[in-house]
Amino acid sequence: MASRPPVPQPPQHIHRARGGVAAPPRPAKPARRSRPPRKPRRYTLWGRFWLGFVRRLYFGSKTLIKLALCLPILAFMVWFSYTVDRSGLFQGELAPRRIVDLMLQGYDVTNFDSMDEREVVQLYAQDVAETPEVIAVGSSRILQFNRELVGVDSFFNMGVTGADVRDNMTSYYKMITYGKAPKVLIWSVDPWVFYDSENAFDERADADLYNEFLTKVLGVPTDYEEPDPVELWKALAEPAYFQGNVDYFVKNRGQSTVTDDDGNTIEFNPVEGDPFDQSTNIKRSDGSILYNVEFRNQTQEQILAQAAAACSTFNSVHMEGFNELSQTQLDAFDAFIRYARDQGTTVILVLSPWHPYLYNYLLGETELHQGFFQVENWLRQYCADNDVPLYGSYDPACVEGIEEMDFFDGLHCKDTGIRKFFPGVPAVLEAIQTDSLPDPLAVTPRTTAPVPEGAEDGTGDAAAATAEDAA
Repeated sequence: MASRPPVPQPPQHIHRARGGVAAPPRPAKPARRSRPPRKPRRYTLWGRFWLGFVRRLYFGSKTLIKLALCLPILAFMVWFSYTVDRSGLFQGELAPRRIVDLMLQGYDVTNFDSMDEREVVQLYAQDVAETPEVIAVGSSRILQFNRELVGVDSFFNMGVTGADVRDNMTSYYKMITYGKAPKVLIWSVDPWVFYDSENAFDERADADLYNEFLTKVLGVPTDYEEPDPVELWKALAEPAYFQGNVDYFVKNRGQSTVTDDDGNTIEFNPVEGDPFDQSTNIKRSDGSILYNVEFRNQTQEQILAQAAAACSTFNSVHMEGFNELSQTQLDAFDAFIRYARDQGTTVILVLSPWHPYLYNYLLGETELHQGFFQVENWLRQYCADNDVPLYGSYDPACVEGIEEMDFFDGLHCKDTGIRKFFPGVPAVLEAIQTDSLPDPLAVTPRTTAPVPEGAEDGTGDAAAATAEDAA
């Protein structure tokens, strides 16, 4: 058999040194000694604590840095939503805010008859930058008090139509809540303030705010519960509420006609032209009311007709069933006066007179108005005992020089009538300083009808009947 050819071998690389001489083979590398496995470090309990703390600090700082980058955006969203607040969650309803904004800029405002007066008063307390030196509270019977009559430029009238005791006290309380205690408080005290009945309360008053005041300030127990603000404040961080506020702001920015959250036009605008020549009632920038030209210029016959119409409806003005003074309300009144004094406020009480025809009519049926006729005498004694300034009288006969033309109707006195019994705040403060306040007990209002002539000889009944027929 023929032999197989040999298997070719790979060529051998010969390392040659210079000069053509083969280099000696490289020595083999010594084998690396394998390291034994590293034992895990053992930390003490204190060491493990600090190691965990450092790790948490490191990763926490990274998270905080990321959050810090987002904080300016979040803060802007919160600020913008709180400021625009299209739903009125924090700043109040849009329409009253529009009114207050105009008044704070010095404008008189149109469309008074459609205003939410109580919301306007509360928003004014919230938004006014400089505390007015003098404020006034009461029902519509005080709304003729203005800067000129009061004699002080820094003045705001916080009276509201139909005000009850809750409105009077909470208006002042709101000012205190925002750290804006006035130097002087003028309170036109209406008789129903001392009547503890549902009939004495106005459904428009803020009952919850009044209960808060009684419970937290005067210490009178009520069913008041502190509201939970958490849910309300969550809205500030909601992107949807922020977007809604952006849309509302862009839509109304720079517009002369402003709309509410539903897109309806807000019909409160600055008064154009002479404020004393308006066909509608307007709200002055100092909170007082200026009635329309026609109402202000009524004839004596028209005013008398208004007073006569009020006779049969007198008790319906918060005094239905008012037979005696409520001790609860008397105590609340005293506590309020002391509270205001503790806040550094001088309280001046005012009794606005009723039209002579109306008051004379009430004297003829005193059994139906017993509570009403008790109020003034109690107040006069209270003011005398506690050195509280008191001006005016429910009885027009006790106001020197007052006439029928000093009234708008049976219940509301004009500024011409007010000037006849109220000298202005500067004069009152001076009288306090010089200890020359008028004596409250020097005035005695009529609380019973005069005895008719001829009563002793039996002709008095006939005389009274004749007077009734004439009325």
